[in-house]
Amino acid sequence: MRGKLPAALCALLCLALCLGTARAAEDQELGRQRGQAMRLESLGLFLGVGEYSDGTTDFALWRSPSRAEAVTMLVRALGKEDEAAEMGKPHPFTDVPAWADGYVSYAWENGLAKGVSDTAFGAWEDATGEMYVTFMLRALGYADGTDFTWDDPWTLAQTCGILPEGVDRDDFSRGDAVEVTTAALFAGRKGMDTTLANQLIAQGAFSREDFDRAFRTYEEAMAELAADDFYLEKERWDSDCGTVLLGNAAGTPHSEGWSLRLVTKPASALGEGLIIQLPIVRTGTFSTAQPDQVSLSEDGLTFTYSFYFDHPDVEGQGTPDEYVFHEAGTYTYTADLSTGMAEEAFQPPEGPPLTPEEEQQAYDDAIHEMMENGYGKVVLKRCGGGETCTALLTQNTGIFHAGLSISLDLVGKPGSPLGAGEWMHLPLPHAAPEEYAQPADLAFSADGNTLTYSCTVRMDVPGMDGVTVIQEKGTYGYTVDLTAGEVSTTFVPSEGER
Repeated sequence: MRGKLPAALCALLCLALCLGTARAAEDQELGRQRGQAMRLESLGLFLGVGEYSDGTTDFALWRSPSRAEAVTMLVRALGKEDEAAEMGKPHPFTDVPAWADGYVSYAWENGLAKGVSDTAFGAWEDATGEMYVTFMLRALGYADGTDFTWDDPWTLAQTCGILPEGVDRDDFSRGDAVEVTTAALFAGRKGMDTTLANQLIAQGAFSREDFDRAFRTYEEAMAELAADDFYLEKERWDSDCGTVLLGNAAGTPHSEGWSLRLVTKPASALGEGLIIQLPIVRTGTFSTAQPDQVSLSEDGLTFTYSFYFDHPDVEGQGTPDEYVFHEAGTYTYTADLSTGMAEEAFQPPEGPPLTPEEEQQAYDDAIHEMMENGYGKVVLKRCGGGETCTALLTQNTGIFHAGLSISLDLVGKPGSPLGAGEWMHLPLPHAAPEEYAQPADLAFSADGNTLTYSCTVRMDVPGMDGVTVIQEKGTYGYTVDLTAGEVSTTFVPSEGER
């Protein structure tokens, strides 16, 4: 007779299953939002906050949109971006960043948005779901106070079809804003037999071709590539998420231009019809390398490829315009086909091991280079880690903002897990807008494989806008694992009123 699982174990298994299901649903939602953000980006309606290392856009979909970002989206959805760009800064607010002046001015002068006071717009405050949905209803021609109330736009939004299932009304994020905006493009304008997208096309915000391309099917995307006379497909790999195409540009005048493109299928979390350029190594101004060691995982979710170079490719070597296209070694990329994002790993070519004398020379050279590479550099503190590393706290006294020139670095000694002569730059928190905090309690473990230190920040440090806090006051503790090359951080906030 089989025994029964203990009740506690059954509960844990059930919890693990539920958590796994919830995480999968969350990943699916973020994937869908990212795909929609890429489509809106192609139309100029939504921009990211930066780039990831693989060159794809960081949309920061997880965080709340700021009021400045929400107003910008409204002006773009009204097709008034060019008009806003010419307005300058007639608004009376002192907390609006320069990039948002035109958008805020347009919204303020046309009665679409107000400040939180006579002189403050609240540009960096979070935009609520009510605020953003109200903006999109205004873009569709509805008036708050007549068609709906600004604090309860949800019923009308549901009726208009701009409130997709899953939008978080209480914890509204940039991802939610993307979903509402995408739905609004297909929604009808109040009292008119046209959609918001058709109105924006008529106003010249984007073309019909651009709109159709942004929301094309997988078959249409594949047909578009096939119709390109200057693109020659060499090989393809198929999965449920999409098709990866290896090809080159037949009309390049100087050299071969290889490319890897992912075309997403309906089963992709991103949605179908996106053409995503996977990262590839450049070998010159007009040329890229052909990948080798290509493989698709059995589950069809991971695509791996690499490039090997026995020498670096450098343009303008020895001149002020020197540019390194790649180093000697192996570049390996691992692409997640469900997200279209890739990670890069680089392995330099292996050489013969250094002799003890060469290791000592490498360490001495690194210390010397570190001391010489700066303007009036002085050592504020030096801490030896026995036989493993030396920690150097230095300052370039010749730099105008001297506080920002403080640096904490590790240099590996012979036999160090870090590598003889190798550097490791360590983090320091801001103690003031233009000053780093100096570390205290620098100490190596007995085996020399761990370094610990702490920094105390005595005030909340504002950013360049004078409002955003870039460093909270408190004590920051750091633990450096020299064997893994990783730094872990702890934070204890200061007691008392912030």
